[in-house]
Amino acid sequence: MLGYLVRRILVLIPLLFSLTVLLFFYIHAVPGDPIAGMLGPDSTPELIARLRHERGLDLPLWEQYWRWFAGLFRGDLGISLINGAPVTPIVINRIPATLQLTLCSLFLIVAIGFPLGFLAGKHQGSWIDRILSPTALLGLSTPAFWLGTLLILIFAVRLGWFPAGGYIPFSEDPIESLRRTLLPAFALGINLSPLLARLVRAATVELKREPFVIQASGRGLKPNTITRRYLLRNAVLPVLVIVGMQLGGLLGGQVIIEQLFSWPGVGRLLVEGAVQRDYLLVQSLILVVAVIYVLVNLAVDVLHASLDPRVKL
Repeated sequence: MLGYLVRRILVLIPLLFSLTVLLFFYIHAVPGDPIAGMLGPDSTPELIARLRHERGLDLPLWEQYWRWFAGLFRGDLGISLINGAPVTPIVINRIPATLQLTLCSLFLIVAIGFPLGFLAGKHQGSWIDRILSPTALLGLSTPAFWLGTLLILIFAVRLGWFPAGGYIPFSEDPIESLRRTLLPAFALGINLSPLLARLVRAATVELKREPFVIQASGRGLKPNTITRRYLLRNAVLPVLVIVGMQLGGLLGGQVIIEQLFSWPGVGRLLVEGAVQRDYLLVQSLILVVAVIYVLVNLAVDVLHASLDPRVKL
């Protein structure tokens, strides 16, 4: 296991370094001057030049990259080009809201997708499978923004059960915080759980054809015992990988939902930085999300390898 972990970490080092290079130069290749855009049409060339010098934008690109890259090892993501504030606390302040929405959404994804996919796979070809499989395809094709809008119209506007948007930290008011989290979490959970259901169904169908399951049935074991001891335990393994991938994606991929529900998370901050052409903020946000995504998938792979020895081979 230690050798497997070391090999995976050694692969990640050049991957993350290449990501910083590509990310930095790709962001700076986007047309537009953030300083000129911030000051507006009434700005003067002298003022633009002075602010560009203060922000370090008049330096060669390689020197700007080196300053940013060296600061990463100190936990310094740089200074925002628009408001001159440090990027690190800005990002840290947005992480709790994103993390709260991500964990709630992930819980709903597993709670909805796993049992539906397992039932469809266990009863392959039955009326349960014929109902659940098309439903999963319908969920996969449903846009998240449409689903979120529908939830707001029904449960917030018409019924008034939940707020239409906004965020309250869990530490201030746990009940109200969860009430405001439910609608966006359901929008993400219902939208992404069909993917998990489809993959769990495929894994369950494959498990039913495995020799050890067929032999267990031939030995006269009860169907409930086979389901609990052989199907459920082994169907959980691919779920770990799927959940890890969706967890990483949720941390930075919920831009539309955060905008729709006025949720002050990382995704919404990314949109704001892109609109303002704040290079350092955008590239730092993307890098943070990418590092979290890579680390989460590494942890899932290690856990999967510890549960299934075939992975280490």
